[in-house]
Amino acid sequence: MKYFKLNDGNKIPALGLGTYKITNREDIAKTIEAALENGYEYIDTAKLYENEDMIGAELKNSGKKRDQYQLATKVWPSDFGYDKTKKSLDESLEKLQTDYLDVVLLHWFGKDFDKSWKVFEDYKRQGIVKTIGVSNFELSQLKKLLEIGEKPAIDQLESSPHFQNDDTVKFLKENDIIHQAWSPIARGRSELLEEFVIKKLANKYNKTPAQIVLRWHVERGTMPIPKSTNPERIKENINIFDFSLDDEDMKAIKSIDLKKRYSSDPEDEKWLKDLLKRV
Repeated sequence: MKYFKLNDGNKIPALGLGTYKITNREDIAKTIEAALENGYEYIDTAKLYENEDMIGAELKNSGKKRDQYQLATKVWPSDFGYDKTKKSLDESLEKLQTDYLDVVLLHWFGKDFDKSWKVFEDYKRQGIVKTIGVSNFELSQLKKLLEIGEKPAIDQLESSPHFQNDDTVKFLKENDIIHQAWSPIARGRSELLEEFVIKKLANKYNKTPAQIVLRWHVERGTMPIPKSTNPERIKENINIFDFSLDDEDMKAIKSIDLKKRYSSDPEDEKWLKDLLKRV
């Protein structure tokens, strides 16, 4: 496993496990089991995913010591504000059956994000949280955050070779903020894995197209968090640390940037207002 050093002195694995919309207990069980068996050390969840309690139970029964894996969760914008954010974090700690969280993120930009950030800073000082960051914060929102307090260590964003988001990624690097990628393969919503460039590189390195894409993220200095409930695919996704892409490979993948999101733009104010209505 490769690791990235964070601006707070901590480190995180270069690849983690996503758990978005995995809400079936059997699926969670086989997912966590396969992840731990194959060397995953970072599990990403969120209050919105409605699976923290199941993940916590599986990890508790896994036989793994708490310091053998990292847990990340998120606070939804409807829980922004000092008291509500404290309640959200305390509930996540209880459901995940842990006395500390390795990473907590503001899930999206929203009203009173600054008050929630103060809670994050407080919990970090107390040792309840090790690393604080954000998710789905684009440039204008990141700049607002940087004006109010501690610099985030992580920004988790939609990212794939079809949406390379160079300006934001450059800003993150300049500010020593690790870029995490959700939906890193854009699987099921695009023809990314059918791209000629990706298939050609898969043949070159005797890897799958998905492995080429995940390795591209790592070469870029990004931490992908692919989601799967398929044990074989979970194993496949982490098997990317025995090869590297060279400069020509990276240039080739650069050429397939469609600048196309497969989700909504975090800076779309109307969409953000609608988002806040979700609980």
